[in-house]
Amino acid sequence: MKGGLLAFLLLAAAPARLAAAAWTLDSYKAEVLRGSHDVKRAAEDAGTARGRYVSDLAAFWLPAVTVGASASPYSAYNSPRLRFYSSDITAGVTARLNLYNNFKDKLDLASSRAASRAGEYRLWQERQQAALDAMQAYYGVLRKRRLLEVVRNSLASYQTQYEKVLRYYKEGMKSYADLLKSEVSVHSGQLSEASALEDYTNAVMDLNLSVYLPPETEAELADVVSGSTAAVAGTGDVDYALEHRPELKVYRLELDRARLSARKALLDRFPDLSADAYYDRRGLGSWGRPAAGTVNPNYYLMLSLSLPLGAGTFSEKQASLEAETAAARASRALYNAELQVRREVLSARLALFTAVKRYEVSGLKAGVSRQSLEIVNSRYGEGRSGIVELADAQNDDLVAQSELANALYDLLLARARYDKAAGRQLW
Repeated sequence: MKGGLLAFLLLAAAPARLAAAAWTLDSYKAEVLRGSHDVKRAAEDAGTARGRYVSDLAAFWLPAVTVGASASPYSAYNSPRLRFYSSDITAGVTARLNLYNNFKDKLDLASSRAASRAGEYRLWQERQQAALDAMQAYYGVLRKRRLLEVVRNSLASYQTQYEKVLRYYKEGMKSYADLLKSEVSVHSGQLSEASALEDYTNAVMDLNLSVYLPPETEAELADVVSGSTAAVAGTGDVDYALEHRPELKVYRLELDRARLSARKALLDRFPDLSADAYYDRRGLGSWGRPAAGTVNPNYYLMLSLSLPLGAGTFSEKQASLEAETAAARASRALYNAELQVRREVLSARLALFTAVKRYEVSGLKAGVSRQSLEIVNSRYGEGRSGIVELADAQNDDLVAQSELANALYDLLLARARYDKAAGRQLW
């Protein structure tokens, strides 16, 4: 009746919707992870750090080799001035490999490896957050859809009751006040439907935007039948989180890098001993051959020892102190992060416990309110209760059913947040 007209007007005023996109929770999370800008940026950063480590690893083990050739085809010393003779070409191969430098290159390689691993953990962290955001968007649509169903069921009840009261009024069995009260309930239900439809449409648009679809695209989502009320895990999850949370792994790697930097800065204050192997071969085929009797190829081992004095001594001491300070700060940051993780797990566990209880109580309230409505509705038809009592029972049922819908998805999100706090993978 009037509700159908309202729905028609709302749909007519809304923009044309595109073909529906069908999702399950797993497929939607996968699509969010595939298209997330933050995940892509973290993957790019991880790839850059990994490539830098491979480059540093190659520089640590492989010699630096240079193949080159040069000539001066035009010169005041040439006769003629412009000429192209193979005898004027200088060509050869040189190679250098550092064998020892106070272990500084080893420290740099370890720091580069830690940076590469930290990039992978940051990528995991971004995926975890993107998965939780996807679950919030997905459950948000399901929540709004179920609330819309609850409101529409309530509106249908109001309309049925209005038609019944109208018939009773015409037969002289109910007062005009009852008829007006029933009609107000219908209009209030229509307003609630319009508000619920607005919320549902906005939730669908948010869902679509997260996977870069036009906001007006319809969404067909597989629903979750019920929430799990299984017992909350024990205290072992705190230790699990301390071991597996990617944020803490990054903090530990940053502490390792800070300590490596402090060791390298300390080594800079001592005499620098270096051992390098060199190889030099002149000539490439017939080009650039050395004069007869020249040692070719030439190879040698060079040892060098240096000790900076003067102003450099003070700057190196200051650099060492700053590196030690940075390592101490990194250690404090790790400890503070571990405390925060402990609190997050404990807080998430309490929130999950509360959500489980709220879901159980909401289910009981929804059942009781539905039975009460049926009883009051029957008594009203028999003339043993008033319209005010019936309206209160209808409103109580609407509130109870809405609370149950909210409690279900609050429980699902609370469990997801608890798993995230404990360091369990969500995707």
